[in-house]
Amino acid sequence: MALLLMGILLISISYFTFRFESILLLGQFVALFALYLFLGFQKKDFSLKEIITFGILFRLLLLLLTPNLSEDVYRFIWDGKLWWEGIDAYAFLPSEVAKEKFLSPELFSQLNSQNYYSIYPPLNQLIFAIGAIFDNTTLGIIAIRLFIILAEIGTIILLPKVLQQYGKDPKSLLFYAFNPLVILELSGNLHFEAFVIFFLLWAIYEFERRRTNKSAIAMGLAISFKLVPLILLACFFRKLNLKQYIKFVFLACLVAAISFLPFLFSDALKGISTSTSLYFMNFEFNASLYYLIREIGFAVKGYNIIATAGPLLGILAFSGMVIFNILASSKMKLPERMFWTYMIYFLFATTVHPWYVLPILVLGLLNGYKFTILWSFLAFFTYWGYSESGFQEHLGIVAVEYISLMIFIVFELKQRIKNNRRLYV
Repeated sequence: MALLLMGILLISISYFTFRFESILLLGQFVALFALYLFLGFQKKDFSLKEIITFGILFRLLLLLLTPNLSEDVYRFIWDGKLWWEGIDAYAFLPSEVAKEKFLSPELFSQLNSQNYYSIYPPLNQLIFAIGAIFDNTTLGIIAIRLFIILAEIGTIILLPKVLQQYGKDPKSLLFYAFNPLVILELSGNLHFEAFVIFFLLWAIYEFERRRTNKSAIAMGLAISFKLVPLILLACFFRKLNLKQYIKFVFLACLVAAISFLPFLFSDALKGISTSTSLYFMNFEFNASLYYLIREIGFAVKGYNIIATAGPLLGILAFSGMVIFNILASSKMKLPERMFWTYMIYFLFATTVHPWYVLPILVLGLLNGYKFTILWSFLAFFTYWGYSESGFQEHLGIVAVEYISLMIFIVFELKQRIKNNRRLYV
């Protein structure tokens, strides 16, 4: 019955609920999450095969969905159609191309990035181009979703094997496969973290089997879909000797570099440098430490200091991640290194969309941390604030999110320290 109700709610929240219907949207999400936790407590009653089967079925329920929580997919289709027209999608703003009127004005009107250059890597663009083959936008969305679902199926099949490598219950897969945020943001809203998660898992899996070349290739592919996993290369530093580490990083970067070769035949550098600058100096959403610094800036300077604070926080994050991985014990397992490296990254980030936290949910399962499950619940509440005319972020919700998270992290770490002491008494 709980599985049936979860399926019905997934259909309702995805197909029949608008983003600006905050009470209805969040009410359904709370109900979904309650069912998810209930099923999690009953996981012993499921076979692994059943968890895999239902995890895939939940994703297939959204196959025909036009994303209701994000407009990003329209940019995907837009970029793809530009390539088919022989136009460099990296070189022109949508607002510049729209003046030529050879692409659908309706598609242009649905873009949330009309005045931003495309920053999506070439492998993403290849999938966009496949989706753009169809004149019908809905068919294009379904085509892109099939790739996302394939990546998700790969994760659902691989995760139990990696859990076993670290002595965890393979049925803990349920906490990923049935997680409402995972289903809605990846298979539903088509965020490419699905590929990052799959290739990170593959990299960990191969590393533990001492197949470092395959692990490096998987890391390179994760970087190819989104640059953020570059930060995780530092996690391998004390897990390999210096010669092995250099070889590992070289191979991972080579794979990523090959995937970025199309940049050499494109005017991508200008657009990506402009958009990256905007990311660090203009964009802000659901941040933690940065919002505190911003308030100090308002009090001292009288204006938003993101133009200086954003890049500085980026430098501090990079330094923190490097120092952590140098100082961390060589006995610390790879997923735990990745986990805390990601946490440092999020601590200093100026923008943390709900789907950004999904890779850390998987790493949390591998390490036995439960607070990432709480975060996957709280992060969805940042959708509160959308209206038919726009969006206004509610800082009270952000404060509750991070205060609750910090309390749970401290509690969980204390419990872990206490349990470790008992082992040695």
